[in-house]
Amino acid sequence: MDNHILLVEDEQVHREMVSEVLSDKGYAVFAAETGQEAAEALSNQEFTVAVVDIRLPDIDGLALLDLIQTRQPLCTVLLMTGQATIEAAVEAMRRGAYDYLAKPFRMELLLLKLDRLLHFRRLERENRQLRDGASGGMIGRSAALRHFLKTAEYVASTPATVLIQGESGTGKELAADFIHDHSPRRHGALVKVNCGAIPENLLEAELFGYEKGAFTGAERTHRGYLEQAHGGTLFLDEIGEISQGMQVKLLRVLQDRRVRRLGNESSIQADFRLIAATHQSLEELREKGAIREDFFYRLNVIPLLLPPLRQRREDIPLLLAHFVSRFAAEYDRPPVRFTPEAVEALQGYSFPGNIRELENLVERLQILSGGEELSPARLPPEIRRSTESGSDVIHCFRTELPLREALRDFEERFIHRVLEEEGGNRTAAARRLGISRKGLWEKLSG
Repeated sequence: MDNHILLVEDEQVHREMVSEVLSDKGYAVFAAETGQEAAEALSNQEFTVAVVDIRLPDIDGLALLDLIQTRQPLCTVLLMTGQATIEAAVEAMRRGAYDYLAKPFRMELLLLKLDRLLHFRRLERENRQLRDGASGGMIGRSAALRHFLKTAEYVASTPATVLIQGESGTGKELAADFIHDHSPRRHGALVKVNCGAIPENLLEAELFGYEKGAFTGAERTHRGYLEQAHGGTLFLDEIGEISQGMQVKLLRVLQDRRVRRLGNESSIQADFRLIAATHQSLEELREKGAIREDFFYRLNVIPLLLPPLRQRREDIPLLLAHFVSRFAAEYDRPPVRFTPEAVEALQGYSFPGNIRELENLVERLQILSGGEELSPARLPPEIRRSTESGSDVIHCFRTELPLREALRDFEERFIHRVLEEEGGNRTAAARRLGISRKGLWEKLSG
């Protein structure tokens, strides 16, 4: 279906030439001389792309555009226009045409535009399949993400506590959604709590609930989050932010599976599955004394590490298609388009803010540049600089040193670069380097 093209061109020589070139490239072409022939073809078969001359003998090209969008809304229109009708072509793009070619044009340019168009259509289709399928909103097909989802789906069927670790913006909340949706508790509630967003003096009341009159301002009985999660899943995000005193109280609940509201002497059952998440290394927090040993081991039953975006760069085109589609619909503007060079530049950037940074970037570009084609020059300076300096690591050899010293110098620079990319997280850096944290510490102090 992806290769079915409707060609509408009244000039016989040009129509036959374009048709022959497209057919030689494997496209299934229906060539129409008039708008009427094109209208009949639209009633009899489906097309992926319509390549339409904007000036036809029997019907205006804009009217044919409207007809195509009515009969086959999934068919993308690419216009051919002479210099005298470029303004009409621009108007057609405002009304939903994908792009235009000014006559005379080289066949290579037409093939390039078709290849780019169909590439993004395939990405959009895969994006919809991923969104509607088992990935539960986690968009991507990289080996790193597939491994994470496979492990998450396996542990979802168990009642075990899960600890999701990953940098800010990697999608820990979506991962919690995925685990809940694939668990036996999926028909129960998924209660989400951002522990870092609730002031410490209010966190206990929000988690445990309270009786009317339990304290000043408690004008009604309140069911806490722990009680609300009964029969379902409790997701505690940024678990590393809670105090040690609260850790003790939560630990008791996790052991007894009973909750007592503030102001009440009796306890009630709290049967929930716990998913905790943090952007920090829980092991490092334990070593610093911020996390109690017993609380650490209660949480660290099934640790899952969500990969940062720089470790799944091949997912960036799919994520781009997903966010462009979403924000184009949300702001009711034609979708922005990225040139292959722009996509390559985005894939070369490390994205310290991960998927959230990419999402915010696409939203901004969609608002400011909807319907436009964006080259690398239209991307933020930090992305352009990253692309321009992408070979820094390769050029860090010092050739004036003996081989052994040069290797040690390279190793030191390489380790510090990985540590920098991991935001100073030594556990994550050691994992990327394939060595232990003790080994990393020895190399840094050696």
